Amino acid sequence: MRKIALIYTGGTIGMRRNDVGKLTPMEFGAVSDKVPSLKLLPIDIIPVALSHPIDSSEMTPAIWVELTETIESLMDQVDGFVILHGTDTMAYTACALSFMIQGLRKPVIITGSQLPVGVLRTDAIENLVSAFEFAAMVDENDNGLIQEVCIYFEYQLLRGNRAYKRSSNEFDAFSSPNFPALAESGVKVTVANELLWKSKGPLLIQKKLNQEVGVVTLYPGLVYDQLPVLKHWKVLLLRTFGAGNAPRSSQFLKFLQEVEKNGTIIVNTSQCVSGSVVPGLYDSSSTLEQVNML
Repeated sequence: MRKIALIYTGGTIGMRRNDVGKLTPMEFGAVSDKVPSLKLLPIDIIPVALSHPIDSSEMTPAIWVELTETIESLMDQVDGFVILHGTDTMAYTACALSFMIQGLRKPVIITGSQLPVGVLRTDAIENLVSAFEFAAMVDENDNGLIQEVCIYFEYQLLRGNRAYKRSSNEFDAFSSPNFPALAESGVKVTVANELLWKSKGPLLIQKKLNQEVGVVTLYPGLVYDQLPVLKHWKVLLLRTFGAGNAPRSSQFLKFLQEVEKNGTIIVNTSQCVSGSVVPGLYDSSSTLEQVNML
């Protein structure tokens, strides 16, 4: 029988209404009691809870470190992990953990729900049960079939660092526009084995995170000479138009040059949901070519 750690962080899946009608996190035991079908799975569930369950909008890099330390401490004791998480920052956590835990050879499946577990028509039960099913799957060598950080939500298993939240009011809340789903569950479970990540290097846990990251989203009418140049930025994420385009503006170029002068790494990323940045494709990207950026 495979041992799967269930790490409870909070989120809608574990919410209940308080005395004034607002949703607040409840304790882990109350969540598991509402999903009796978990007892039908041929697995041994080891419950673990963060020190204080949170609404996912309260997620921080410090909690990511706590999660990685929890996973690291249990790595030799269990066969996989399921993390209960709020949907608002689930994709952020999945992406962060995928890079913080390198050389992973066990499944880390993050899931949650759009409706609390005790509510009529909740999606929590299917998401939770299926997340455990994927966490317990094995390959021909009896190793975990999934060996990476994933999000399971509404019948799809998605690569953690390729997913994003697309809807706040639909059960099909997550999407992976630039990479196919790793698996789909319905009457039958279909796994795209050729897409599954298989680590080759040793397990390496990264706990040092740099929070000195700036984000600038371009939009028509943005006054570039009023953008603050924060010298403590280590990285600037520049959300450009289309395939990586920006206005040919002297003020904008001056802003970028001042940022570069401070030793900041500039990353050009498109605002588009799908597609990619293609430097030099259009003449409108010429401003960006005058500074060093990724």
